[in-house]
Amino acid sequence: MTADIRTTRPYFRFKRGTLTLLIETRATAKISNVKTQLLSALQAHDEDNLFAVLNTSNIKLLVQQADADSQYRPLADTTKVSDCGLADDDAIYFVLQKDDGSWEDPHAADYDTDAQDVDMSY
Repeated sequence: MTADIRTTRPYFRFKRGTLTLLIETRATAKISNVKTQLLSALQAHDEDNLFAVLNTSNIKLLVQQADADSQYRPLADTTKVSDCGLADDDAIYFVLQKDDGSWEDPHAADYDTDAQDVDMSY
């Protein structure tokens, strides 16, 4: 009998605003290691250097509570993935720490700061 690979190497959808990353990890990995994987993935594809100065302490991982649409539960760095109540293909929201020490809203879109408003009225 072979083991189901998804139970030992689950993948999760990491979401921030309109960005979604799929990351495979191990059920025995600690959340701190998962954050390191996430940071590596963000920095590997960061053409604008938006994530270059981040470290794992500037990232918080959240899961949506099953009984409330707007309630989130943070994942502790020392907890193993298998102990978080997560299932394969679950969505995990990641938020970044702001300069003032507060955290982003889980659904805040991160728009380019160089973008300009365009007047569409005629």
